[in-house]
Amino acid sequence: MRLLLAGCFALGLAAAPPPDPTECVACHDTIDLAKFRTRTHGKLGCVTCHTAITTLPHPEKMPPPQCVRCHDHEGQDYGNSVHGVARKQGKDHAPSCMTCHGHAHDVVPKNHPDSKVAKKNMDATCGKCHDQEHLKKLSTRLPKRASRMDLKKMPGK
Repeated sequence: MRLLLAGCFALGLAAAPPPDPTECVACHDTIDLAKFRTRTHGKLGCVTCHTAITTLPHPEKMPPPQCVRCHDHEGQDYGNSVHGVARKQGKDHAPSCMTCHGHAHDVVPKNHPDSKVAKKNMDATCGKCHDQEHLKKLSTRLPKRASRMDLKKMPGK
């Protein structure tokens, strides 16, 4: 009988609806939900990215979201880039998705003036790690590399 009750309870948890974002921001009060909803990922539920959350309250230590779950093509491009190769070689200082694009809660399309990867903001974004001399050397190659990342050319877009 206990086994049957435990099974029913576990089934009930598995079928429970995901938490509403308002439940999440009750604890995560640094997130401006109204602003987030205007951002690129704002139509997604919290557990779409934070997949390790299965119950509330959730454990304090959680694994970070994996952008490649939805952005596979970009992940492959990053993995083959100088930054991705550096990460694979154990160089933890090499940039990740968030380093260049900003926090996932704040991401806007690249043509938005606030985008960290908008053409007019690239020097500031890359300049967080690279000096101006290095950026000048790269400037002849950046437009070609950036065009590879053009979302209009991505499959399914």
